[in-house]
Amino acid sequence: MRSTFEKKVEAFMKKQNLADPGDRVLIGLSGGADSVCLLAVLRELADIFSLSLGAFHVNHGIRGTEADRDETFSRELCEGFGIPFYSVRVSVPELAKERQTGLEETGRQVRYETAERLATEHGYDKIALAHHRNDVAETLLFHLFRGSSVSGLASIPAKRDRIIRPLLSCEREEIERYLAERSLSYCTDTTNGETEYTRNKIRHCIVTVAKEDINAGAVRHMAETAEDCAELCDYLEAETEKLCVKAEVSEGKLSFPVSLLAKEHAVLQKRAIHRLIGEVAGSKRDITREHVEAVRELLYSQSGSRISLPYGVTAGRDFDRIFIKGGGATEEETKPEAQVIEIPGEYCLGAGGETLHIRVFSYKKNAEIPKNEYTKWYDYDKIRGALCLRSYREGDRIGLRSGTKTVKSVWVEHKVPVEERKTRVLLADDEQVLWIPGVRSCDNYRIDEGTKTVLEVQRSGGYKNGSKC
Repeated sequence: MRSTFEKKVEAFMKKQNLADPGDRVLIGLSGGADSVCLLAVLRELADIFSLSLGAFHVNHGIRGTEADRDETFSRELCEGFGIPFYSVRVSVPELAKERQTGLEETGRQVRYETAERLATEHGYDKIALAHHRNDVAETLLFHLFRGSSVSGLASIPAKRDRIIRPLLSCEREEIERYLAERSLSYCTDTTNGETEYTRNKIRHCIVTVAKEDINAGAVRHMAETAEDCAELCDYLEAETEKLCVKAEVSEGKLSFPVSLLAKEHAVLQKRAIHRLIGEVAGSKRDITREHVEAVRELLYSQSGSRISLPYGVTAGRDFDRIFIKGGGATEEETKPEAQVIEIPGEYCLGAGGETLHIRVFSYKKNAEIPKNEYTKWYDYDKIRGALCLRSYREGDRIGLRSGTKTVKSVWVEHKVPVEERKTRVLLADDEQVLWIPGVRSCDNYRIDEGTKTVLEVQRSGGYKNGSKC
């Protein structure tokens, strides 16, 4: 007959949908109380869920003969249960030096990496780990002390990808009681009693005091809070997804209308910004609360504002849009090379694949002047010096009927994003800009009664004599 403890684990697994019929489950087995309990319980529940079991053990190369003892114990336990066993030895101290991470973190990384590799190599569907409610409480405190969002306070999930945690509804005392009832022995890691490691400090110096001096149900209450946070995160994640799909993607840049982002609650703003920075950067690991807040401040900043973020990411505001852009070529590298115009000729208009067709012909009086944005006519005799296609230069001006105006002012009026200005190609002579394609054409060189020769500049895809090119 199944015990109350086994029924509790069974109910939790069903509620959380941790296993499907026929699953092959690889169990992390350290030899300690928690993992021995997990192995024993899943062995008892295997028929109910139609599971095939295996177990793996990682020898970290830290505790000498004690580590060898744990490995031998784990192997013999699996042999007694008739469960396939896989053991791996890794020098965590050497790997920690190589990765420049602490022993505790490196050991954790190695265990997950080993589990994923073995599961793939041997065809296991799920990886079962022995985390329980005390681990949830300790992780919640660990994240809280180091600084965390609600996601961090959700602590340890019952299921993530193919990793499952069947004991997450149980406390350490229940586990030890179950092992005693079943007369199951286990190994004790002597380092668990030391307070050198952060988690051990939390376990022995904080959680123990909380249970003894504040509330005996402290672990349960913290675990329940973590569950509430997890449910809240699930809801917020769904709402964040609805918001993030509204971001526009263009040339590796994600952008939002300021009005769209500003009307959302601050919680969703922060979560969306955090996610989008991570998407552009390829990682969210070093994206802090301060980075997210700095991007939010752009909602109230003037156009042209820019901030630098980790991984070479840049965020900024261009008029009524907030954008997040990945690192790329420098400004000098993105500037188009200057091209001196020879007439007639065809010239590339930046990186967009468009072409300028340029020619000169005699002007016939009363000829119909094109009035579209693709074809421009200029009085060729008014041009000063050589014509060229080039990038913007500080102080550039364009002639208008009312005088001249800086190209920068024209860009601002037409809401051309700062990032785009770097790659825009201008048509200019030695004195001023004739044409900002797609934005503005110079009035000083317009056709009039004295015109004898016409300079025609035509973008590919434009019109000529009323017909599409």
